[in-house]
Amino acid sequence: EGTDFISVSFSSLDLLGHQYGPASHEAQDLLFRLDRTIGALLEHLDARLGRDGYVLALSADHGVADVPEQTGGGREPAADIMSAIDKALVPFFGPGKYAVHAAYTDIYLAAGILEKLQRSPKASAAVLDAIRALPGIAHAFRRDEIDSEAVRRSDDPVKRAAALNFYAPRSADLIIVPERNWLLSTAATTHGTLYPYDQRVPVIFFGAGVKPGVYEAPATPADIAPTLAALAGATFAATDGAPLLRR
Repeated sequence: EGTDFISVSFSSLDLLGHQYGPASHEAQDLLFRLDRTIGALLEHLDARLGRDGYVLALSADHGVADVPEQTGGGREPAADIMSAIDKALVPFFGPGKYAVHAAYTDIYLAAGILEKLQRSPKASAAVLDAIRALPGIAHAFRRDEIDSEAVRRSDDPVKRAAALNFYAPRSADLIIVPERNWLLSTAATTHGTLYPYDQRVPVIFFGAGVKPGVYEAPATPADIAPTLAALAGATFAATDGAPLLRR
């Protein structure tokens, strides 16, 4: 009498991938087992609902970098970045702990330090230059340099990506962009950059109402919910994506 919706997250691949990398034997083994798990789910749906009784979407929230030692890249540990910030500020504010926390590409400063950098162009330039001088660092920004609608619509792909990833209540004081194939982590690999290996993911639809084929038109995981709704005859008041059926 109605439409049921179920969302399943197969999270083990994410956990294992960080530890061993996407090309590891461990990842291959897990994908083999995951294929069987999804197969069992589809067989259950076929038996319970019939092949025309459901529609399914498969995607991912992000991609992943290869292990940098396997791609000619490298690593720049967060501790080195924070140390470079502290050293750069000694001539301006004296010895101290100015960088207090790192969340991958986000560096949080001690209370009041961002405001001091905003008032002192020389101190700000010294910090950003010190970060950019480190191996594997492509860019570094103060939060106020990217927190605007104009930057979110910018033609500069680096600034635009940083701005789209920025959320004022939580994001850091300094935002760092690593070079391609470089990590700011000691884990085997991770994600969180603008590069295609992190951004590109599959968007797959299967089941009732889906015409088989490979479609090259731009799409995003945000299109999944409105597409499923259109196939099921449901409506949303507003969504970030659009039904792919119309394209």
